[in-house]
This record gives sequence, C-alpha cells and structure tokens, in this order.
Amino acid sequence: MAKVYRVRFRSRSVRKELDGLDDDTYLRIVAVIYYLRENPRPAGIKKLTGQEAYRIRIGAYRVLYTVDDKAREVRIEAVRKRDERTYD
Repeated sequence: MAKVYRVRFRSRSVRKELDGLDDDTYLRIVAVIYYLRENPRPAGIKKLTGQEAYRIRIGAYRVLYTVDDKAREVRIEAVRKRDERTYD
C-alpha cells in the first residue's frame, strides 16, 4: 500500500468555510480533500501561476492547496465559492 499524504488545514478559518456549506456541498468537497491524501495531483487540477499552489474545482467551489512531497503533506489553504476574489 502506498503511503498517503497527511491533510492539514492552514487555519481555523478554512474549517469555518467548510462548516458554513450546505450538507451536499460539504460532503462533495470533503470527499475530494480525502482523495488528495492518496493522489495530491489528480487529473483536472491546475497549478496556480507564480505560486507553488494548486486548485481543484468542485462545482462552484475551489479548493486551493499546496503539496509538500518531502513531508508527505497536503495543506488546504482555502475553500471558496468561485468569484472574482477567489485567487486573491
């Protein structure tokens, strides 16, 4: 069995973003975050320009995260609904 990555949240505010979602959206996003443990760079992600960060789309939401291969860690930086401020 391949080693899985540990998932960490940047701050409590990221968890609050998740907690404020409706149940269906919450479950979809958490399932994708859980999947990132096994494959931190799945098909369909986008590396953000000028950053060592990635974005994965889940419906109208975006999960922004970084990957530390040496520490085997995925760090969730933000969970945001797509709008003009998503990548600020």
